Amino acid sequence: MRNRLLLPIALIFFIITSCRKEHTWNECEITKDHVKIAVVSDIHYMDPGLLKNGAETKKAFQHYLYTEAKMEQLSDPIFREVVSELKAEHPDIILVPGDLTKDGEKISHQSLSALFEELAREHIRVYVIPGNHDINNPNAMFFDGDNAYPTPSISSAEFASIYANFGYNNAISKDPNSLSYVCQPSPAIWILGIDDCKYYENTKNNMVSSGKIKPETMKWIQDRMAEAKEKKITVLAFMHHGIMEHFTDQNILDPGYVTDDWETTADKLMDEGLEVMFTGHYHATDITERDAKNGKKLFDIETGSLVTPPSAYRIVTLKNNDMDIHTNRVTYLPANFLPSGSDFPTYSNYFFMKYGDSVFTSRLVEGFSLSKEEAAAAAPIFGKAYLAHLAGDEKITAEDQANVDAVGQISPFGKRALLDLWTDLNPQDNVLHIKLSNQ
Repeated sequence: MRNRLLLPIALIFFIITSCRKEHTWNECEITKDHVKIAVVSDIHYMDPGLLKNGAETKKAFQHYLYTEAKMEQLSDPIFREVVSELKAEHPDIILVPGDLTKDGEKISHQSLSALFEELAREHIRVYVIPGNHDINNPNAMFFDGDNAYPTPSISSAEFASIYANFGYNNAISKDPNSLSYVCQPSPAIWILGIDDCKYYENTKNNMVSSGKIKPETMKWIQDRMAEAKEKKITVLAFMHHGIMEHFTDQNILDPGYVTDDWETTADKLMDEGLEVMFTGHYHATDITERDAKNGKKLFDIETGSLVTPPSAYRIVTLKNNDMDIHTNRVTYLPANFLPSGSDFPTYSNYFFMKYGDSVFTSRLVEGFSLSKEEAAAAAPIFGKAYLAHLAGDEKITAEDQANVDAVGQISPFGKRALLDLWTDLNPQDNVLHIKLSNQ
Protein backbone atom coordinates (compact mmCIF):
# COMPACT_ATOMS: atom_id res chain seq x y z
CA MET A 1 0.00 0.00 0.00
CA ARG A 2 2.82 2.39 0.89
CA ASN A 3 4.49 1.83 -2.52
CA ARG A 4 1.18 2.46 -4.30
CA LEU A 5 0.86 5.85 -2.58
CA LEU A 6 4.41 6.90 -3.39
CA LEU A 7 3.86 6.75 -7.14
CA PRO A 8 0.97 9.28 -7.36
CA ILE A 9 2.68 11.56 -4.83
CA ALA A 10 5.85 11.51 -6.94
CA LEU A 11 3.79 12.15 -10.07
CA ILE A 12 2.07 15.18 -8.50
CA PHE A 13 5.45 16.54 -7.37
CA PHE A 14 6.83 16.11 -10.90
CA ILE A 15 3.88 17.93 -12.49
CA ILE A 16 4.18 20.86 -10.07
CA THR A 17 7.95 21.25 -10.35
CA SER A 18 8.08 20.65 -14.11
CA CYS A 19 6.43 24.00 -14.69
CA ARG A 20 9.54 25.63 -13.25
CA LYS A 21 11.76 24.25 -15.98
CA GLU A 22 12.25 26.23 -19.16
CA HIS A 23 11.73 23.31 -21.51
CA THR A 24 8.21 22.65 -20.10
CA TRP A 25 7.01 26.26 -19.91
CA ASN A 26 4.54 25.63 -22.73
CA GLU A 27 2.67 23.29 -20.40
CA CYS A 28 2.04 26.25 -18.05
CA GLU A 29 0.26 28.37 -20.61
CA ILE A 30 -0.27 32.07 -20.51
CA THR A 31 -3.11 33.43 -22.61
CA LYS A 32 -3.42 36.37 -24.93
CA ASP A 33 -6.33 37.77 -22.92
CA HIS A 34 -3.85 38.89 -20.25
CA VAL A 35 -0.07 38.73 -20.49
CA LYS A 36 2.45 40.98 -18.76
CA ILE A 37 5.81 41.59 -20.44
CA ALA A 38 8.88 43.39 -19.09
CA VAL A 39 11.48 44.80 -21.47
CA VAL A 40 14.98 45.29 -20.02
CA SER A 41 17.56 46.42 -22.55
CA ASP A 42 21.27 47.27 -22.66
CA ILE A 43 22.09 45.94 -19.21
CA HIS A 44 25.82 46.17 -20.05
CA TYR A 45 26.49 43.86 -17.13
CA MET A 46 30.07 43.89 -15.87
CA ASP A 47 31.00 41.14 -13.44
CA PRO A 48 32.44 42.82 -10.31
CA GLY A 49 35.47 40.53 -10.55
CA LEU A 50 36.61 42.44 -13.64
CA LEU A 51 37.56 45.37 -11.39
CA LYS A 52 40.53 44.48 -9.20
CA ASN A 53 42.63 46.43 -6.69
CA GLY A 54 40.56 49.60 -6.74
CA ALA A 55 40.56 49.77 -10.54
CA GLU A 56 37.25 51.69 -10.65
CA THR A 57 39.05 54.87 -9.54
CA LYS A 58 42.33 54.23 -11.35
CA LYS A 59 43.72 55.34 -14.70
CA ALA A 60 42.62 52.65 -17.19
CA PHE A 61 38.99 52.38 -16.10
CA GLN A 62 38.60 56.13 -15.66
CA HIS A 63 39.89 56.59 -19.22
CA TYR A 64 37.24 54.12 -20.37
CA LEU A 65 34.48 56.03 -18.53
CA TYR A 66 35.53 59.29 -20.17
CA THR A 67 35.00 57.66 -23.58
CA GLU A 68 31.68 55.91 -22.80
CA ALA A 69 29.89 57.67 -19.88
CA LYS A 70 28.16 54.44 -18.81
CA MET A 71 27.81 53.42 -15.14
CA GLU A 72 29.11 49.93 -15.73
CA GLN A 73 30.91 49.86 -12.40
CA LEU A 74 27.36 49.88 -10.92
CA SER A 75 25.82 47.47 -13.44
CA ASP A 76 25.72 44.61 -10.92
CA PRO A 77 23.83 46.41 -8.11
CA ILE A 78 21.59 48.17 -10.65
CA PHE A 79 20.55 44.91 -12.28
CA ARG A 80 20.12 43.18 -8.92
CA GLU A 81 17.73 45.98 -7.96
CA VAL A 82 15.82 45.42 -11.21
CA VAL A 83 15.69 41.67 -10.52
CA SER A 84 14.18 42.44 -7.12
CA GLU A 85 11.63 44.80 -8.67
CA LEU A 86 10.73 42.28 -11.38
CA LYS A 87 10.18 39.55 -8.82
CA ALA A 88 7.62 41.85 -7.18
CA GLU A 89 6.14 42.92 -10.53
CA HIS A 90 6.11 39.29 -11.71
CA PRO A 91 5.70 39.61 -15.48
CA ASP A 92 4.99 36.48 -17.49
CA ILE A 93 7.77 37.30 -19.95
CA ILE A 94 10.97 39.37 -19.96
CA LEU A 95 12.51 40.46 -23.26
CA VAL A 96 16.19 41.52 -23.33
CA PRO A 97 17.04 43.17 -26.68
CA GLY A 98 20.81 42.84 -26.57
CA ASP A 99 23.95 44.39 -25.09
CA LEU A 100 23.62 42.08 -22.14
CA THR A 101 27.26 42.67 -21.13
CA LYS A 102 29.82 45.46 -21.02
CA ASP A 103 32.02 44.05 -23.78
CA GLY A 104 31.14 40.40 -24.16
CA GLU A 105 33.30 39.09 -21.30
CA LYS A 106 32.60 35.40 -20.76
CA ILE A 107 32.50 35.81 -16.98
CA SER A 108 29.94 38.61 -17.32
CA HIS A 109 27.70 36.43 -19.52
CA GLN A 110 27.95 33.55 -17.05
CA SER A 111 27.11 35.74 -14.05
CA LEU A 112 24.20 37.42 -15.85
CA SER A 113 22.80 34.05 -16.89
CA ALA A 114 22.80 33.02 -13.22
CA LEU A 115 20.76 36.14 -12.37
CA PHE A 116 18.30 35.27 -15.13
CA GLU A 117 17.96 31.85 -13.50
CA GLU A 118 16.70 33.59 -10.36
CA LEU A 119 13.86 35.04 -12.43
CA ALA A 120 13.20 31.71 -14.14
CA ARG A 121 12.78 30.09 -10.71
CA GLU A 122 9.92 32.55 -10.16
CA HIS A 123 8.20 31.08 -13.25
CA ILE A 124 9.14 34.11 -15.37
CA ARG A 125 10.16 33.37 -18.95
CA VAL A 126 13.28 35.27 -20.03
CA TYR A 127 14.12 35.66 -23.73
CA VAL A 128 17.40 37.21 -24.92
CA ILE A 129 18.98 38.25 -28.20
CA PRO A 130 22.58 39.46 -28.65
CA GLY A 131 23.69 43.08 -29.04
CA ASN A 132 26.79 44.41 -30.75
CA HIS A 133 28.79 44.25 -27.49
CA ASP A 134 28.07 40.60 -26.69
CA ILE A 135 29.94 38.30 -29.10
CA ASN A 136 33.51 38.12 -30.48
CA ASN A 137 34.25 41.43 -28.80
CA PRO A 138 37.94 42.45 -28.97
CA ASN A 139 37.35 44.96 -26.15
CA ALA A 140 36.67 42.32 -23.50
CA MET A 141 38.93 43.43 -20.64
CA PHE A 142 39.50 43.20 -16.92
CA PHE A 143 40.96 46.11 -14.99
CA ASP A 144 43.66 45.69 -12.34
CA GLY A 145 44.79 48.85 -10.61
CA ASP A 146 45.94 51.30 -13.28
CA ASN A 147 45.99 48.74 -16.09
CA ALA A 148 43.63 46.85 -18.41
CA TYR A 149 44.20 43.32 -19.71
CA PRO A 150 42.34 41.09 -22.24
CA THR A 151 39.83 38.59 -20.90
CA PRO A 152 37.95 35.90 -22.89
CA SER A 153 34.90 36.91 -24.92
CA ILE A 154 32.48 34.33 -26.37
CA SER A 155 31.47 32.96 -29.78
CA SER A 156 27.93 32.88 -31.16
CA ALA A 157 27.73 29.17 -30.30
CA GLU A 158 28.75 29.93 -26.71
CA PHE A 159 26.10 32.66 -26.53
CA ALA A 160 23.39 30.17 -27.48
CA SER A 161 24.79 27.69 -24.95
CA ILE A 162 25.10 30.12 -22.01
CA TYR A 163 21.57 31.43 -22.65
CA ALA A 164 20.13 28.06 -23.65
CA ASN A 165 17.32 28.39 -21.08
CA PHE A 166 16.44 31.88 -22.25
CA GLY A 167 15.09 31.30 -25.73
CA TYR A 168 17.28 28.81 -27.53
CA ASN A 169 16.33 25.49 -25.89
CA ASN A 170 12.65 26.31 -26.04
CA ALA A 171 12.54 27.61 -29.62
CA ILE A 172 9.99 26.14 -32.00
CA SER A 173 12.06 27.47 -34.91
CA LYS A 174 15.67 28.67 -35.27
CA ASP A 175 17.25 30.57 -38.13
CA PRO A 176 20.31 28.61 -39.35
CA ASN A 177 22.01 31.84 -40.48
CA SER A 178 21.86 33.83 -37.24
CA LEU A 179 20.89 33.61 -33.57
CA SER A 180 17.27 34.45 -34.42
CA TYR A 181 14.49 32.21 -33.13
CA VAL A 182 10.78 31.88 -32.40
CA CYS A 183 9.33 30.79 -29.06
CA GLN A 184 5.67 30.12 -28.28
CA PRO A 185 4.81 30.95 -24.67
CA SER A 186 1.10 30.44 -25.41
CA PRO A 187 -1.02 29.13 -28.28
CA ALA A 188 -1.90 32.69 -29.36
CA ILE A 189 1.52 34.40 -29.08
CA TRP A 190 4.90 33.99 -30.70
CA ILE A 191 8.04 35.72 -29.48
CA LEU A 192 10.32 36.48 -32.45
CA GLY A 193 13.91 37.23 -31.47
CA ILE A 194 15.84 38.80 -34.37
CA ASP A 195 19.64 38.80 -34.39
CA ASP A 196 20.81 41.64 -36.65
CA CYS A 197 24.32 42.09 -35.18
CA LYS A 198 27.54 41.95 -37.21
CA TYR A 199 29.82 40.22 -34.69
CA TYR A 200 31.01 38.03 -37.58
CA GLU A 201 32.74 41.17 -38.97
CA ASN A 202 34.62 41.98 -35.77
CA THR A 203 38.41 41.93 -35.92
CA LYS A 204 41.15 41.89 -33.30
CA ASN A 205 41.10 45.68 -33.26
CA ASN A 206 37.53 46.63 -34.11
CA MET A 207 34.01 45.96 -32.88
CA VAL A 208 31.31 46.62 -35.50
CA SER A 209 28.41 48.41 -33.81
CA SER A 210 25.97 48.68 -36.74
CA GLY A 211 23.37 46.04 -37.59
CA LYS A 212 21.88 44.28 -40.58
CA ILE A 213 19.28 41.57 -41.10
CA LYS A 214 20.86 39.12 -43.53
CA PRO A 215 18.81 38.31 -46.65
CA GLU A 216 18.62 34.66 -45.58
CA THR A 217 17.40 35.69 -42.14
CA MET A 218 14.79 38.01 -43.65
CA LYS A 219 13.47 35.12 -45.75
CA TRP A 220 13.26 32.98 -42.60
CA ILE A 221 11.40 35.81 -40.80
CA GLN A 222 8.96 36.24 -43.69
CA ASP A 223 8.24 32.50 -43.70
CA ARG A 224 7.57 32.55 -39.94
CA MET A 225 5.31 35.61 -40.27
CA ALA A 226 3.32 33.91 -43.04
CA GLU A 227 2.92 30.84 -40.83
CA ALA A 228 1.79 33.00 -37.90
CA LYS A 229 -0.77 34.77 -40.07
CA GLU A 230 -2.18 31.46 -41.27
CA LYS A 231 -2.48 30.24 -37.66
CA LYS A 232 -3.88 33.60 -36.41
CA ILE A 233 -0.99 34.04 -33.97
CA THR A 234 0.13 37.46 -32.66
CA VAL A 235 3.87 38.00 -33.16
CA LEU A 236 5.83 40.17 -30.73
CA ALA A 237 9.34 40.81 -32.06
CA PHE A 238 12.50 42.16 -30.48
CA MET A 239 15.96 43.00 -31.82
CA HIS A 240 18.93 45.14 -30.77
CA HIS A 241 19.11 47.92 -33.35
CA GLY A 242 16.25 50.26 -34.12
CA ILE A 243 13.96 49.22 -36.95
CA MET A 244 13.33 52.91 -37.68
CA GLU A 245 14.77 56.31 -36.79
CA HIS A 246 13.88 57.79 -33.41
CA PHE A 247 14.63 61.37 -34.37
CA THR A 248 14.86 63.06 -37.75
CA ASP A 249 18.04 62.14 -39.65
CA GLN A 250 19.28 59.90 -36.83
CA ASN A 251 21.12 57.69 -39.29
CA ILE A 252 22.96 60.71 -40.70
CA LEU A 253 23.73 62.46 -37.41
CA ASP A 254 24.53 59.30 -35.43
CA PRO A 255 24.94 56.36 -37.85
CA GLY A 256 24.85 52.72 -36.79
CA TYR A 257 21.94 52.85 -34.37
CA VAL A 258 19.17 51.81 -36.75
CA THR A 259 19.60 48.61 -38.70
CA ASP A 260 21.00 48.90 -42.24
CA ASP A 261 18.49 49.71 -45.00
CA TRP A 262 15.96 50.32 -42.24
CA GLU A 263 13.16 51.75 -44.38
CA THR A 264 13.04 48.74 -46.70
CA THR A 265 13.44 46.37 -43.76
CA ALA A 266 10.65 48.03 -41.76
CA ASP A 267 8.32 47.99 -44.76
CA LYS A 268 8.97 44.30 -45.42
CA LEU A 269 8.16 43.39 -41.82
CA MET A 270 5.09 45.63 -41.83
CA ASP A 271 3.89 44.00 -45.07
CA GLU A 272 4.15 40.62 -43.34
CA GLY A 273 1.88 41.87 -40.56
CA LEU A 274 4.37 42.78 -37.83
CA GLU A 275 3.02 45.60 -35.68
CA VAL A 276 5.39 45.79 -32.70
CA MET A 277 9.18 45.65 -32.47
CA PHE A 278 10.96 46.08 -29.12
CA THR A 279 14.48 47.48 -29.54
CA GLY A 280 17.40 49.00 -27.62
CA HIS A 281 20.94 50.10 -28.57
CA TYR A 282 20.53 53.90 -28.42
CA HIS A 283 19.79 53.85 -24.65
CA ALA A 284 16.67 56.01 -25.07
CA THR A 285 13.11 55.56 -23.83
CA ASP A 286 11.50 56.39 -27.15
CA ILE A 287 8.70 55.13 -29.38
CA THR A 288 8.25 55.88 -33.06
CA GLU A 289 5.74 54.60 -35.60
CA ARG A 290 5.74 54.00 -39.33
CA ASP A 291 2.53 54.13 -41.37
CA ALA A 292 1.96 52.32 -44.64
CA LYS A 293 -0.38 53.50 -47.40
CA ASN A 294 -2.47 50.37 -46.89
CA GLY A 295 -3.25 51.37 -43.30
CA LYS A 296 -0.73 49.08 -41.62
CA LYS A 297 1.47 50.40 -38.79
CA LEU A 298 4.70 49.34 -37.16
CA PHE A 299 5.78 50.62 -33.73
CA ASP A 300 9.46 50.65 -32.71
CA ILE A 301 9.38 50.56 -28.91
CA GLU A 302 12.92 51.40 -27.81
CA THR A 303 13.88 50.83 -24.18
CA GLY A 304 16.69 52.72 -22.47
CA SER A 305 19.79 51.29 -20.82
CA LEU A 306 20.12 50.50 -17.13
CA VAL A 307 23.60 52.10 -17.04
CA THR A 308 22.58 55.50 -18.42
CA PRO A 309 19.97 57.86 -16.95
CA PRO A 310 17.15 57.44 -16.21
CA SER A 311 17.87 53.66 -15.96
CA ALA A 312 14.49 52.73 -17.40
CA TYR A 313 12.74 49.49 -18.25
CA ARG A 314 9.27 48.77 -19.63
CA ILE A 315 6.19 46.99 -18.34
CA VAL A 316 3.81 46.03 -21.15
CA THR A 317 0.40 44.45 -20.67
CA LEU A 318 -1.43 42.76 -23.50
CA LYS A 319 -5.16 42.10 -23.11
CA ASN A 320 -6.49 40.56 -26.28
CA ASN A 321 -5.55 43.26 -28.85
CA ASP A 322 -4.98 46.12 -26.40
CA MET A 323 -1.35 46.82 -25.52
CA ASP A 324 -0.52 49.23 -22.69
CA ILE A 325 3.08 50.37 -22.23
CA HIS A 326 4.41 51.89 -19.02
CA THR A 327 7.95 52.90 -18.10
CA ASN A 328 9.60 52.14 -14.76
CA ARG A 329 12.82 53.76 -13.57
CA VAL A 330 15.41 52.58 -11.08
CA THR A 331 15.31 55.12 -8.25
CA TYR A 332 17.13 53.26 -5.49
CA LEU A 333 20.52 51.71 -4.87
CA PRO A 334 21.95 50.82 -1.45
CA ALA A 335 23.82 53.76 0.09
CA ASN A 336 27.17 51.91 0.09
CA PHE A 337 27.26 52.17 -3.73
CA LEU A 338 26.72 55.94 -3.81
CA PRO A 339 28.57 59.03 -2.58
CA SER A 340 27.56 60.08 0.92
CA GLY A 341 24.14 61.74 0.97
CA SER A 342 23.40 61.12 -2.71
CA ASP A 343 20.34 59.36 -4.13
CA PHE A 344 20.63 57.26 -7.27
CA PRO A 345 18.79 59.53 -9.79
CA THR A 346 20.84 62.56 -8.70
CA TYR A 347 24.09 60.60 -8.86
CA SER A 348 23.34 59.05 -12.27
CA ASN A 349 22.63 62.47 -13.82
CA TYR A 350 25.80 63.91 -12.25
CA PHE A 351 27.81 60.93 -13.50
CA PHE A 352 26.51 61.28 -17.05
CA MET A 353 27.20 65.01 -17.25
CA LYS A 354 30.68 64.59 -15.73
CA TYR A 355 31.86 61.90 -18.13
CA GLY A 356 29.53 62.88 -20.98
CA ASP A 357 31.21 66.29 -21.33
CA SER A 358 34.35 64.50 -22.47
CA VAL A 359 32.42 62.27 -24.88
CA PHE A 360 30.52 65.15 -26.48
CA THR A 361 33.59 67.39 -26.67
CA SER A 362 35.47 64.70 -28.58
CA ARG A 363 32.57 64.03 -30.95
CA LEU A 364 31.95 67.71 -31.63
CA VAL A 365 35.59 68.25 -32.56
CA GLU A 366 35.63 65.20 -34.86
CA GLY A 367 32.15 65.39 -36.39
CA PHE A 368 31.21 69.08 -36.27
CA SER A 369 34.59 70.68 -37.00
CA LEU A 370 34.53 72.79 -33.82
CA SER A 371 37.64 73.92 -32.00
CA LYS A 372 38.35 72.27 -28.65
CA GLU A 373 37.23 75.43 -26.84
CA GLU A 374 33.99 75.69 -28.85
CA ALA A 375 33.28 71.99 -28.37
CA ALA A 376 33.89 72.16 -24.61
CA ALA A 377 31.44 75.09 -24.34
CA ALA A 378 28.78 73.30 -26.40
CA ALA A 379 29.19 69.86 -24.77
CA PRO A 380 26.89 70.50 -21.76
CA ILE A 381 24.19 71.77 -24.12
CA PHE A 382 24.40 68.55 -26.13
CA GLY A 383 24.52 66.54 -22.91
CA LYS A 384 21.27 68.07 -21.66
CA ALA A 385 19.53 67.53 -25.02
CA TYR A 386 20.69 63.92 -25.10
CA LEU A 387 19.53 63.33 -21.51
CA ALA A 388 16.11 64.71 -22.46
CA HIS A 389 15.94 62.31 -25.42
CA LEU A 390 17.01 59.39 -23.21
CA ALA A 391 14.16 60.15 -20.79
CA GLY A 392 11.55 60.47 -23.55
CA ASP A 393 8.63 62.86 -24.08
CA GLU A 394 11.18 65.66 -24.42
CA LYS A 395 10.03 69.29 -24.52
CA ILE A 396 12.39 72.19 -25.12
CA THR A 397 12.24 75.21 -22.78
CA ALA A 398 12.92 78.84 -23.67
CA GLU A 399 16.31 78.59 -21.92
CA ASP A 400 17.22 75.44 -23.85
CA GLN A 401 16.14 77.08 -27.11
CA ALA A 402 18.41 80.05 -26.36
CA ASN A 403 21.33 77.67 -25.80
CA VAL A 404 20.55 75.88 -29.06
CA ASP A 405 20.50 79.23 -30.89
CA ALA A 406 23.88 80.10 -29.34
CA VAL A 407 25.36 76.87 -30.71
CA GLY A 408 23.88 77.79 -34.07
CA GLN A 409 26.09 80.88 -34.16
CA ILE A 410 29.18 78.68 -34.39
CA SER A 411 27.70 75.57 -36.04
CA PRO A 412 24.43 75.49 -38.04
CA PHE A 413 24.86 71.70 -38.28
CA GLY A 414 25.17 71.55 -34.49
CA LYS A 415 21.94 73.52 -34.07
CA ARG A 416 20.16 71.16 -36.43
CA ALA A 417 21.38 68.15 -34.43
CA LEU A 418 20.22 69.70 -31.16
CA LEU A 419 16.78 70.53 -32.53
CA ASP A 420 16.44 66.98 -33.84
CA LEU A 421 17.22 65.63 -30.35
CA TRP A 422 14.73 68.00 -28.74
CA THR A 423 11.95 67.25 -31.27
CA ASP A 424 9.99 64.25 -30.04
CA LEU A 425 8.46 62.26 -32.88
CA ASN A 426 5.00 60.75 -32.40
CA PRO A 427 3.73 58.94 -30.42
CA GLN A 428 4.28 59.37 -26.66
CA ASP A 429 7.31 57.60 -25.23
CA ASN A 430 6.74 56.63 -21.59
CA VAL A 431 3.05 55.71 -21.47
CA LEU A 432 1.21 54.54 -24.56
CA HIS A 433 -1.83 52.52 -25.56
CA ILE A 434 -1.65 50.59 -28.85
CA LYS A 435 -4.61 48.87 -30.46
CA LEU A 436 -3.31 45.86 -32.36
CA SER A 437 -5.22 44.58 -35.37
CA ASN A 438 -7.05 41.29 -35.25
CA GLN A 439 -4.88 38.51 -36.63
